[in-house]
Amino acid sequence: MSAGSCDIRAVEETLLRCPAAIKPYVDNILQSGIAVIPASLPMELCDRVREGFVNFTRKNAGIFDQNRDRDGHYPRIVNLHTAYTALFDLFHLNGKALALQDFLFGRETALYTSLYYERGSAQDIHRDTPYFATKPEYQYFGMWVALEDTDECNGPLIIVRRGHLIPEFDRETIARRFYPDLSTIDPGSDELFNAYQAEVNRKCEELGLVTEKLCVRKGDTVIWHAQAPHGGAAIRDLKRTRHSIVMHTTPLGVPVYHQDVFFNPSKPVSDQAPWRYVEVNSRKYADFRDVSFGHVRTYATSEFMS
Repeated sequence: MSAGSCDIRAVEETLLRCPAAIKPYVDNILQSGIAVIPASLPMELCDRVREGFVNFTRKNAGIFDQNRDRDGHYPRIVNLHTAYTALFDLFHLNGKALALQDFLFGRETALYTSLYYERGSAQDIHRDTPYFATKPEYQYFGMWVALEDTDECNGPLIIVRRGHLIPEFDRETIARRFYPDLSTIDPGSDELFNAYQAEVNRKCEELGLVTEKLCVRKGDTVIWHAQAPHGGAAIRDLKRTRHSIVMHTTPLGVPVYHQDVFFNPSKPVSDQAPWRYVEVNSRKYADFRDVSFGHVRTYATSEFMS
């Protein structure tokens, strides 16, 4: 799971050890940075979870209503699974997706955080790693589950295959444009994040790597490598929804840091996660107890009615 390498011998050796049921998806991750697992979850489960979300918003209208945008939709909702626990079914019941990650991590996969989307993200192409700086590095996957079909109009995912193979940039040099003293890096710096992503996009263009839209079906799961450039296509029909959830995963016990560590990789930090884990149906997730709407308004999990 290192960045910027696709040694043919190493890939072949990995695939020889790989269980047959997940071998095609492991191959896709290693060589293109993206794997799509069709029908990884039953459509009936997706319908139940999506309809349950609508009922959950009604029960908690006092919170949800004040977080709608001008089109009547919610921004991305951080860690909703801690309050609306049916979302955890999309994690622990996702057998092939978890088997893939367990195999490549070489350890048990745990859920770190999640993002629930009522509609497409419309995000620019980016790498996640500045905000998911694990120790050791790149021990992270993005795991996205479609709760509705996606098409050209409701904002499908966009990806850049093989973009994960672009070697890591000189992060310290990028950071020093804004922070001559690396010990003062703002973990949430937008200008630093944008500068790094500009380098990612420049290199993709230089290598002739193109963006691709992923129009997938309800119940499909998309998994991307920590360094895989991805985003969300523009939403052509703002009346349409595109219910989905992104689950950020790491090996159990691995800590996640942000830009102050990513852009200063020699900074001394612990290699042990500081949070506790909760176990549900033999799978574990980080014990965070709040929900955020668009990283702006935050509510304690206990404020929600189940």
